[in-house]
Amino acid sequence: MNARAVAQMSMTDMILVIALGSAVGDLTFYEDVPIFHALVAITVIVLLTKFADRAIHNQDFLKRALANSPVMLVRDGVIAMEGASRRDLNTLEVMELLRIHGVRNLGEVEWAFMEAGGQLSVFLFDAARPGLRIVPPLDMQPARAPSAPPQEGAQAACRCCGLTTAALARKDADCPNCGQNEWLAASVR
Repeated sequence: MNARAVAQMSMTDMILVIALGSAVGDLTFYEDVPIFHALVAITVIVLLTKFADRAIHNQDFLKRALANSPVMLVRDGVIAMEGASRRDLNTLEVMELLRIHGVRNLGEVEWAFMEAGGQLSVFLFDAARPGLRIVPPLDMQPARAPSAPPQEGAQAACRCCGLTTAALARKDADCPNCGQNEWLAASVR
């Protein structure tokens, strides 16, 4: 299964797939497992899963505890490292998802959420702000920005997460959001 398909599955769906795979696997790999026992196991697994789905649907506390919920991936033009980590995404994958939605610069993005079903919701600022340019993809660009001295009042963007700050104050500092130390000139487009 690919990551997008897994992201769209609920926890009970995932348990159902694993349990059914185990029950069917036992039947196919072991000659001494009677077909009737495997069918009983499969029936019990399906019924328990349907019962769990119904309980989750009817009980808010179970829904909050067990069901997938949206995860914030970008806030104010900066990749939310905790949210990306919760969905097992690295920053390049978050940028890829944003480019699929037509985003060229992290400074355009006010909010981006990975929804429970695996889709990305992107909300743009009315006017773009200085941020990290993600087109072309960063893994196609040179690792370091040109070594021209930053201009007074210029903005720099963390190459990893897009956090922007004054270039002169942060040139050799680690990013407080992601801990990386690679800065590029921030741009609006």
